[in-house]
Amino acid sequence: MNANVYKAILIVLFVWLLYQIVHNYVFFLFFVLAIGFLALYKSSPKETQKHTNYLWTSLALFLASFIFTTAFWVLLTLFLLFQFSSDEKLLNTMRDPLFRKKQYWRDKEYISVQWNENEANELKLYRNKWIGDDFVGKDIFEWEDYNFQKIMGDTFFDLGNTVLPIKENILLLRKGFGDTKLFVPKDVALSLDVSIVLGKLIIEDEVFDMKNETVKWQSKNYETTLRKIKVVSSTLIGEVEVVYL
Repeated sequence: MNANVYKAILIVLFVWLLYQIVHNYVFFLFFVLAIGFLALYKSSPKETQKHTNYLWTSLALFLASFIFTTAFWVLLTLFLLFQFSSDEKLLNTMRDPLFRKKQYWRDKEYISVQWNENEANELKLYRNKWIGDDFVGKDIFEWEDYNFQKIMGDTFFDLGNTVLPIKENILLLRKGFGDTKLFVPKDVALSLDVSIVLGKLIIEDEVFDMKNETVKWQSKNYETTLRKIKVVSSTLIGEVEVVYL
C-alpha cells in the first residue's frame, strides 16, 4: 500500500473514531475524564504516587472510551496489516513457526558454553520506551537488573559493554510485537526462561520454532559460575536470539 494512501486512510478512520466517541454519551464521558486526568498528570509534582496514578487513570479512561468502537478495531487491524506487509522480518517471524517445526522437544538438545571470571562494577537504572527500538549497551554502561516492557519494537542488549556483579543478575522482558537480541560474553553463565506465542528462539546457530510454548534452558555450569544472568522473556509475536561474544 502506498504510504500516502495509508496515511489518508488512517486520518479518515481517526475522524470516524472521534465521531463514534462524540456520539456516544458513555464513551464521550470517559474521553473527557481522560483529558481531565491527563491535565492533572501534567500539573502534578513529578516522582510522586499521585503523578503516576493520574497517568494510569488517564490511559485507562482513554482506552475505555474507544476500545468498544468499530473504528478502533478497523484502525488497529489496518495498522497491523501494514506493519506486517512492510516488515519482511516480522512477517517471517510469524510465518516460519506455522510451516516449519524443528524436533527439538523430542531431541532435548542441550548447549553448553565455556566461561571465565571477570570483575564487577557499579550499576545504574535504565528506562525504556513502550513503542520503538532500543539498544542497551551501545556504549559502555553500568549494569542494574532490568524489568523491561514494550508494546512494539526491537530490543538489543549488549552485555559485552558492561561487567556483571558476582551474583545472579536478572533481566525481565515482556513484549507484544518485536524481536529481542541478547549479546552475551562467553565468561557469563546464562539461564533462559522464554515464552513465545508465535515466533522463534535462536541460540547461536540453533533455531527453535515456537507456538504458544515455553523453553527453559541454562548453561552447564550455571550454579557454580560467579557471574551469571537469568533472562525471563514473554513475547506475543517475535524472536528471541542469543549471540555469544
